[in-house]
Amino acid sequence: MQHFGRLTLKHWKMVVAPLVGALAACGGGESPDGAAVTGQQLAAAPAAGQQAGATPGTLYVDCSTGGNGNGNGNGNAKASTATLGTPAHPIDALATLNRIVLTPGTHVRFKRGTTCYGSFSPAAGSTGTAGAPIVVDAYGDPKASRPVIAAGCTDAATDPDQSITEQHKTASGFSGYYSLCKSDNPTVNRAAIYLYNTQYWDISSLELTNDATTPGGRLGLYVRLEDYGMGSHYHVDDVYVHHVRGYLQDVAGNTVGSYKTTGGMLFEVTRDNEVVGTKEKPTGFDDIAVENSEIYNVDAVALSTRSAWMCRVGGAPCGDYPPYKGNPAYLTNPATQAASEYLPMTRVVLRNNLIHNVGGDGIIVRTATAPVVEANHLYDIWMRAPGNSAGAWAINTDDALFRYNEVDGVRLQNNIEAGDGMAFDADLGTRNTRVTANFSHDNDVGLMLFCGCGSDGLGHVAQETGAIVDNNLSLNDKRRIVSAAGSADSVVRDNVVITRTPGLVTPIVENLSYANAFQVTGNRFYNASDSGAIFRTKNPQGSYANIVWSGNAYFGYAADPEFAGPNYRHGAEPDTVQSFAGQNVDAVAGAWFAASGFDQNRYRAPRVH
Repeated sequence: MQHFGRLTLKHWKMVVAPLVGALAACGGGESPDGAAVTGQQLAAAPAAGQQAGATPGTLYVDCSTGGNGNGNGNGNAKASTATLGTPAHPIDALATLNRIVLTPGTHVRFKRGTTCYGSFSPAAGSTGTAGAPIVVDAYGDPKASRPVIAAGCTDAATDPDQSITEQHKTASGFSGYYSLCKSDNPTVNRAAIYLYNTQYWDISSLELTNDATTPGGRLGLYVRLEDYGMGSHYHVDDVYVHHVRGYLQDVAGNTVGSYKTTGGMLFEVTRDNEVVGTKEKPTGFDDIAVENSEIYNVDAVALSTRSAWMCRVGGAPCGDYPPYKGNPAYLTNPATQAASEYLPMTRVVLRNNLIHNVGGDGIIVRTATAPVVEANHLYDIWMRAPGNSAGAWAINTDDALFRYNEVDGVRLQNNIEAGDGMAFDADLGTRNTRVTANFSHDNDVGLMLFCGCGSDGLGHVAQETGAIVDNNLSLNDKRRIVSAAGSADSVVRDNVVITRTPGLVTPIVENLSYANAFQVTGNRFYNASDSGAIFRTKNPQGSYANIVWSGNAYFGYAADPEFAGPNYRHGAEPDTVQSFAGQNVDAVAGAWFAASGFDQNRYRAPRVH
């Protein structure tokens, strides 16, 4: 199994341009003589190569030039207000940058080979527009490392090839979070980049960390909307997020909500400020793209979306989110219209990302319509968190597409019964999820979970329905191939499942104590033990009456008496049962790679350009 290291840098043409935007009136800035600089003063001061009132240009940031990157700099001491932010006189601290209201079309470029400490949290009112997004990227020596925004400790070791962190994995493959910090930062920054109530952003070629020796409410990238309406265009390309010390479980004193709101990148819609009896503006995301990026050694979740505008009949539990959380009367009051407060995210694409050494979940898509999760490589997932986690999954989402992903090394913590630990999951309130042409291997549990295993908070089952799991390759997944914990009208078809480890039985389906209705059709199951099992019944067993088996080929399952038992419901097409002996599973797997489209579309480390 090949594991990729850090992603390669993207290089950008350097364009010389002056300071853009204006210092936020609430914070202001300081000129070289110490006088405060207002937004009006900056806007009125022409800079080299720019006429007053000209269109936006580029801000250059080099935290090695005077502010030492510690967030306490007052701007480059040699610069006038007219030239601050030029290559000759770059902004030298995030505190200065954060006081500037960024206007549409602004480019913010961080110098390669440098580190800025603190959080890049643009001033209120900083936003792009359609056709003129705010662009954040790198400049400088193409051979230098990408610029770093370090929101956590300021005294830390470096680990450019990840070898130091990897050495701390235990023999079992599990590992605790490894911090590079030599001493802690007393301030907990929510994220290295924190965008609030803004839209139209392109972010690329950066490295983000938020390291610490103790857990906290930390993220690498946090994009949050509240009472905003629809925000559009959040594009992240070639960003490396690593060493983010979030929470692994909900604990007293956690001020950021669920521990699953900490980790790598989070796009979240909140209603934290809504007063009971009133309504904030319905708010959501449109056009999220995270591509060609790497997320490594983060707790708890690598990459996720989340929205408090998520209540609907049959959806995920409404009571998990403010303003409903802790206020059950709000759910039942007709005036709140909780049953119709579903505003899904649209045009969500998570593509060609490398995600590994994650405390909890790899990718979670919540409350979205037709998201695409493709060509990602996820491994070493659920390494630390005590609660359930999986590789890549959707919840309260319609028409999600998972394709061309490779997921391996998802752990099962503490032998939880019945735990997650599978590659994919169509979870509470999902409809018509498609999981196709993926490569799942060496996961502690298996390929797929169907989970309609809870309530919507409105008195109905949060049902999973209509999922299609087709044309995937499962190789040496261990505990069960499909976990059935509440499914309706779903299909598992045309998959290749190979269990080649001697003695590894790996039942095909474990039916938990929930109603299930799905078809298992046209699959090929290979088990080298020659004693493969159809069902696993260790857990309390629900009814198998509505699971239909049709046209499957079994190799190495001949001794299983369950084919003739009452749990096995035959479909229209006959099943075939043969010995595993003589089967060339390498050729079978090779044929799948050639025909599925996976090889042509799988994760590729981005090229230098």
